[in-house]
Order: sequence, then C-alpha cells, then structure tokens
Amino acid sequence: MRSALSAWELVAVSTPSFWLGIVLLTVFSFRLQWFPVAGTEGVQTLVLPAVTLALPIAGVLAQVLREGLETALAEPFVVTARARGLSRIAVRVRHAFRHAAIALLTLSGWLTGTLLGGTVLVEKVFARPGIGALTLQSVNTKDMPVVMGVVLLAALVFVVISQVTDLLYLVIDPRLRKG
Repeated sequence: MRSALSAWELVAVSTPSFWLGIVLLTVFSFRLQWFPVAGTEGVQTLVLPAVTLALPIAGVLAQVLREGLETALAEPFVVTARARGLSRIAVRVRHAFRHAAIALLTLSGWLTGTLLGGTVLVEKVFARPGIGALTLQSVNTKDMPVVMGVVLLAALVFVVISQVTDLLYLVIDPRLRKG
C-alpha cells in the first residue's frame, strides 16, 4: 500500500499540467463525455481545470505529509503517548499529524504561487478565459496598468495567505501561543 501511494505521489508530482489536462480532456470529455470540452458556464466546466491544477500540488503535499508523519512517529513522544494508553489512531491524529501539519501548512502557502503560475497553460488547454491569459495578452501588448494590477493582485493574495498561514500555526501548535 505504501509503495502504491509513493508511486502515485511521484507520478502526480512529475506530470506536467498541460499533459495532464490533455489526458483528462481525452478521457473525461471525449471518451466518457462526463464533462464539457470547453466553456465558461456551470460548475462542470471548472472540474477538469481544477483537477489539472490540483493533482501535482496534491502529490507534493502528500509527499511532505507522509515524510512528516514518518518522522513524527519515530519521535519519543509517540512512545510516551502509547504508554499512556492512547490508541495508534489517536496518537497519529492528536500528536503526529500536528507535527507533520506544520511543514504541510508552510508548503501549502508557498504553493499558491504555483497555482497562479500554472494557470496560463491550463487556461490554454481548456480554452478558458482567465487571469493567466489576461496577463499574457497584457504583457504582449505592453498594457502596463493591467500587468501592474495582476502583479498587485498576486502580491495581495500572497500576503493574505501568509497571514492566514501564520494564524493557523497558532491553532496547530499550542507551544507558539505561549510566546
């Protein structure tokens, strides 16, 4: 089971988003006809682009979480918690996951930039209008007010996510609240 999950993580991380988008379109739009090929109306048109952007990031986050859990479960506090009578699941959820979640949270905030950067290719593959295509068009036509607006919007998103991440650290790790 562990090797299968590790293989999935590796495939998810190393698959380029444009190729993943084409494969998803081929399978779920052309063959199965579950989702529309293109369009901007309805939630169904957002599913394949969202999955295309999310899978590589989910692979990275899964790798970090797995590594963090393995490291936390090797710590002495796990033996102490088990000696106090906590079940394996309780130790993993209450103690080990909290330790692993710190790195996961840090990386999640940083990966937001990957989402913003990856939208250009995904928008092209799925023929969707969006901020990536707008930015590319504005750069090509030297429309500086739009480019500056997009850059400021991206900076604002990073600042907000950074603040939310810092607040979530306090929720996850009670030791940080005492300082």
